[in-house]
Amino acid sequence: MLSDTQMLYGFCAGIGLVAAAILYWLICLGVKNIKKWFSRKSDGLQNAQLPLHVRRWVGHVEKHLRRRQSRLKVGVYVGLVGVAAIMGATVGMVLLHNLLAAVMITVLSFVIPEQFLLYFLQVRRNKKFDQLVEACPMFAGELDRVTVTKALGNTGRNIPDPVGRIFRQAERDLIAGHDPEKVFGQNMMRALDFTYGRLFVSLLYDCYYNSALAPMFVDLGVEMEKKRQRLHENTAKLFTERMISVVLILMFIPAYLVASTLVPTTWEFLTTTLRGKLCVCFYLFSIMVGPVVDYATIRRLEV
Repeated sequence: MLSDTQMLYGFCAGIGLVAAAILYWLICLGVKNIKKWFSRKSDGLQNAQLPLHVRRWVGHVEKHLRRRQSRLKVGVYVGLVGVAAIMGATVGMVLLHNLLAAVMITVLSFVIPEQFLLYFLQVRRNKKFDQLVEACPMFAGELDRVTVTKALGNTGRNIPDPVGRIFRQAERDLIAGHDPEKVFGQNMMRALDFTYGRLFVSLLYDCYYNSALAPMFVDLGVEMEKKRQRLHENTAKLFTERMISVVLILMFIPAYLVASTLVPTTWEFLTTTLRGKLCVCFYLFSIMVGPVVDYATIRRLEV
């Protein structure tokens, strides 16, 4: 007869094999076919056959993904989160026999994807900010000898994308005769969607009509450089702290393996006794605290 621990290991191995098989199947489908399938599912989520409250929720999800600048279609996001929530609830109820743990795992299936979306959004903004810090003194130097339009193009050709592309596009729009208020106030303001980016665009719009404001870009560049130094220091500190917390959380797995080897009834303790179930809940709660703390910290690191 197999012990409960061996049965647990076999169950986990089976889940891993199934997940690997599904991943392999998705890869074999091809990216093009996957996109078409999810596109049809995304359109289906908007049809009138769905209940009104479901359509409203899907609309909120779509707006949320748009704010996070995610390329995920709403069907993909809802499908992945839905599957994760169902699997989490199943693990909590069937495997752990713990209703509170099932609820917490289900919540994590929503919290963790949101954390990834927020993290990738912040990475993109920080990349734009770093490039804008480099572009600001270069742009100020160009303004000493050419117009704002030409300075945008010259700077954009010497700065990597995406900021370089934003500058070059602004030059093309201005040369084509587009309304400067639309070029600066809508296009560039939307592309440089962070505090210093909007400040740069506002100053750029004023400078377009008043060249005497050009020296202000030098001061803005100095201020942004100081902000970048503090940002990199705080980001490195946050990364170190999160890595330590992740390592501590993952230590639960080897700790459980050691405990189950020494005490074969460890699994029964965690799944059948009140104290064991509370231990599992406290462990899940510690996982939930990380994203919440990260969210508050990342908000303070915004540029």
